[in-house]
Amino acid sequence: MKESPINGQTRRLYELQAEICSALAHPIRLQILDLLSEGEKNSSQLLEILKIPKANLSQHLSVLKDAGLANTRREGLLHFFSVAIPQIKDVCTLVKRVLNEKLTEQERIAFEVKRDLNKTQLSKKKGIIQ
Repeated sequence: MKESPINGQTRRLYELQAEICSALAHPIRLQILDLLSEGEKNSSQLLEILKIPKANLSQHLSVLKDAGLANTRREGLLHFFSVAIPQIKDVCTLVKRVLNEKLTEQERIAFEVKRDLNKTQLSKKKGIIQ
């Protein structure tokens, strides 16, 4: 079965999706979006919460703005930032839920392996003692 070629619009959507995913690919930027989803924040507020250098905050905000995920406005000397796409919070929440389920499953498997290993070791000890 021959695959259909990707048309220009579909390719552009993949490119845009990759840009957004790239912008989301850093824990500080995820935290920034989480904070901004609570409401508009200025750079001083973000610096106080994140405890990172101003230059780093500026770089992270630039990435988010370039990807179209954050808006900025200026009021006097202050720069205020907000989420440009409110649905991004839903996306991040969904990813967290999937990861939490994955971690829970991994913990369950690790517990079962440890339990089985303990049973095997106990059986071997009983065999040696008897």
